[in-house]
Amino acid sequence: MAMRIYLLFGIIFTFVTPIFSQGNAKLFEVPKDQDKALAPNNNQLIIQYENVNDRTILWSKIIWERIVLNEKENARLYFPVDTIRTEKRSLYYTLLKALKAGRVNAYTDSYFEETRSFQDLLPAIRKRDTTSVGFQLLNQGKELPEAFISTRDISAYDIKEYRIKGVFYFDKRRSERRYRILGIAPVAYDVNFIDEITEENKEEYLVELFWIWYPEIRPILAATPSFNEVNTNFPMSFDRILNTRLFKPIIYQTDNELDDIASLELDSILPDFNLGNTKRVDSLDIQTKFFKKLFKSKKKKENQTTVLNPTKQ
Repeated sequence: MAMRIYLLFGIIFTFVTPIFSQGNAKLFEVPKDQDKALAPNNNQLIIQYENVNDRTILWSKIIWERIVLNEKENARLYFPVDTIRTEKRSLYYTLLKALKAGRVNAYTDSYFEETRSFQDLLPAIRKRDTTSVGFQLLNQGKELPEAFISTRDISAYDIKEYRIKGVFYFDKRRSERRYRILGIAPVAYDVNFIDEITEENKEEYLVELFWIWYPEIRPILAATPSFNEVNTNFPMSFDRILNTRLFKPIIYQTDNELDDIASLELDSILPDFNLGNTKRVDSLDIQTKFFKKLFKSKKKKENQTTVLNPTKQ
């Protein structure tokens, strides 16, 4: 009899516990301050890179690309622009907060030779101007209070595009083509002229605010969620979006000045990492075209060398 009572209590406890514990999901909790904090560097969510040395790289090409944020495919790198009503943060906010906290270094350009402190970046991301009343006080020889200085900061709303520097390479040991990002830079209109820009001259005022060496910011971006238009409960990290190239880029520069950028098509020379398992045949065709073009160019160069060198004729 006692055994039956214990068994009955066990069954009741098994079914009742999930009912009372279902409210513990993060979805049903009030957002906390730590939800908006930067992720730690030693997180387990990062995509692990394979070890590659110089001898295993058969082919490589460094390219610079633009990610224009008004394209539908790039919206995940733009939103949210509101940093108050959601615990999620935009890519720009995450980069800027990491710089403020001293977690990463900023650089002047994509060659990563000269670092910049956060104070050095302020003229590029903040505009300070004296109001009309402030000018009147200055003309009267009075001290200018801080209240009469207007401040305009570049926010996530003002970011128009991102520029990334990355390298495509072929690993002959694994017989695979891969891609790694080397650097990233947010681009916005010049803060000093941001309120005077028109449709006709807007492209002239686009400036790179700063460059960040991507391997430094990777651990933070790997644990920073972006929006997932399919399932809100399973957001993708910014690092996964960038590393798997889930965006629509525009090539604007390569490491070889002889490259014809107009003919450098991603679907024929560079790999498309959006291809799923159901498109392995298409991926194989792309790889075959790539090798034909690569070795055809090598053979052409060898023939040119033979003609120009009289000792080999």
